[in-house]
Amino acid sequence: MTIQRRGEMFFHDADLCFQNWQSCASCHPDARADGLNWDLLNDGIGNPKNTKSMLLAHQTPPSMAEGVRESAEVAVRAGIVHIQFAVRPEEDAVAIDEYLKALEPVPSPYRVDGELSPAAERGKKIFFDEKVGCARCHPEPLYTDNLLHDVGSRGWFTRTDAFVTPTLVEVWRTAPYMHDGKWLTIEDLIKKGGHGGEGKGGDLSGLTEQQLDDLIEFVLSL
Repeated sequence: MTIQRRGEMFFHDADLCFQNWQSCASCHPDARADGLNWDLLNDGIGNPKNTKSMLLAHQTPPSMAEGVRESAEVAVRAGIVHIQFAVRPEEDAVAIDEYLKALEPVPSPYRVDGELSPAAERGKKIFFDEKVGCARCHPEPLYTDNLLHDVGSRGWFTRTDAFVTPTLVEVWRTAPYMHDGKWLTIEDLIKKGGHGGEGKGGDLSGLTEQQLDDLIEFVLSL
């Protein structure tokens, strides 16, 4: 029974919460995302946010879409108290931390024998092109700069303009996209939503339809 295994058990055990009806995994299956919007009270009421994956959460502070928790460690403890309505020993939170830190990315199914496809290789060059600018906010190796940016994504229920840059690692499995889950696919996000275009973090002007497809293929391969 390692500390990581104990943390995994705590993460999935609804008996630890008040009235025994939800666990961390209720919204974060496999410590990833359930694809739903939830209205948590850590940033006010009436502004639901898309569930974030816990993969790399401890390596990419701050936590939450608006960065209201300075780190994943703070978020884990706040979740126990304010979401599960529980009072737990500190060692339980430490164990959950260690479980989440031990998570490893699942290789993208968009890869070919574990490698980037020819289209993704072309898209990689576009992604790291300084003019296009994707890598300014999503630099290697975690594909996030851990900063808040205004990329024009403020929605009907949103009360702020800036949101924390999410990691793109395993982005292939975390649809829908943006803080409010507005876009169902990466293709919709880039082509219809214009994410990464002028005024939204980069410059996609001049890219052909094929180049956009290659860029999308690379992002989905991360």
